[in-house]
Amino acid sequence: MNIHGLFEQRKSFYLATSSTARGGVIFCILVGLVSFFASVFLGEATRAWGALLFNVFFFFAIALGGIAFAGMQDVIGAKWGRPIIRLHESFASFLPIGAALLTIFFLCILLHIGKAEEVYRWIKDPSIIEHYWGKRDWLKPGFMIARDMAALLLILVLAAWQLRLKLGRDMALMNGDKDRAVKLGLEVRDRLRMWSAPILVCYAIAFSLLGFDLTMSLSPLWFSTLWGGWHFAMMMQTLMATLLILMYMLKDGPIGQLIRRQQFHDIGKLMHGFTIFFAYLTYAHVLTYWYGNVPEETEYFIHRLHAPWLYIVVVAPLLVFVLPLFALIPKASKWTAAITVPIASIILFSQWLIYLLVVTPEVTDGSQWYAPWVEVGVFLGMLGLFLMSVLAFGKRYPMVGVADPLLVEALNEHH
Repeated sequence: MNIHGLFEQRKSFYLATSSTARGGVIFCILVGLVSFFASVFLGEATRAWGALLFNVFFFFAIALGGIAFAGMQDVIGAKWGRPIIRLHESFASFLPIGAALLTIFFLCILLHIGKAEEVYRWIKDPSIIEHYWGKRDWLKPGFMIARDMAALLLILVLAAWQLRLKLGRDMALMNGDKDRAVKLGLEVRDRLRMWSAPILVCYAIAFSLLGFDLTMSLSPLWFSTLWGGWHFAMMMQTLMATLLILMYMLKDGPIGQLIRRQQFHDIGKLMHGFTIFFAYLTYAHVLTYWYGNVPEETEYFIHRLHAPWLYIVVVAPLLVFVLPLFALIPKASKWTAAITVPIASIILFSQWLIYLLVVTPEVTDGSQWYAPWVEVGVFLGMLGLFLMSVLAFGKRYPMVGVADPLLVEALNEHH
């Protein structure tokens, strides 16, 4: 396979969407809207905003993980993932949507619309942190929103720059200018190898800041210095699960013809590895607080050991760690759809439960939390927006980095 072969097939690398798929996406978005506004109308506005917050953050993390994972490969010139790198880069198309929804959330906090400010207890009652001078100075609504908006803007600018470089060279080939595509391919490869490392540092800082402010500050008297790393582990595990599902969906099409067993095996290994990494960080997290036995710290966990949250505490570790840990040990399980797709789906579901466990107990009374209809409904809405962004991206741009010089090498070399 060479660039001329890719040129001949270039028109087949776009995503084709059916009317059924478009209808399903629209239906999910409508369910999300109805669930959110119905919850507000029924007097559960704080719960609705909490559901919006953690569902946006769930998909935003996958989207950021997609572009960050591409940067990790670019900085070392990795070849193995070139046939699938555009698939997870396409997830970044959700970043502007997630940033827009968070911006709306911030504006509603500042303008006191829909009781959005009551999601954070320290905004509703500043006396909670009055005696904690560090938190008192850090947790100010205007200051928090300003720095988080700066973090979102930084992520959007850097992700757009990465994608613009890569898509520019690919569209040159798609438009028939092979010589320019080859030249741009080499230039972009060298630029990304130089700049991807500092970009990844910026992503790490910005994402950690968002995690601290948006989710950890829901419990203002509790803190964790491991919060950013823990969210990174969640991000990467869910990213690998999402990517594997998409790879299997495209396996029988023109894009899938470039994806070999080795890519399924490697992404499956990464999903397995991040499963263990996430479990390790979670265990280290809880153990450190538990043997410290400081009331401000252990209360966070004790609160979640009561019904209805206790059921999630028991079930989630089994689904997110124990099951995939053993199920993914055999080699064949990493490239066998009947095993890998259910495991990836279970991981996504269990990590969603963990996000719910982080946010929902802080914004609603467990005694009144009978069923997660709001959280599930808003999840479907976010899923619809995520799929809409990826499908729109794939309709406009090729889902294969056709002008990537490393792609040709990857297709012509053994693993």
